[in-house]
Amino acid sequence: MSAKEIATLHYELLMENNRNEWLKTFRKYHREIADRYGSSPDLYWRTGRKYVDELGYSYTFKNVDKEAEERVRFYFHRLNREGKPQGSGQVPINLIKDKDDQDEWRVDVASW
Repeated sequence: MSAKEIATLHYELLMENNRNEWLKTFRKYHREIADRYGSSPDLYWRTGRKYVDELGYSYTFKNVDKEAEERVRFYFHRLNREGKPQGSGQVPINLIKDKDDQDEWRVDVASW
């Protein structure tokens, strides 16, 4: 999958409440520590689900910010229940080609 497809899938799976598949969008290192309380994936999941469940947020692709051969940053719109931008209205997500996962594009850092 392309970096954009993985980034989009990452937020779609969060909104669908599919943690098992959502974890697969992360680089291998993050998947291995995902069940540790306070790890990046644990924090991203708990915070993201709170935003979706309690606040009704959704996420849609906005644009590419920075792109390099092995690293890319995208921005997503964070929308409230009415479909209007919430907060700054833009949420960054960084992907890398994961050397530990056959150079597949994977999430390194995400935001909510």
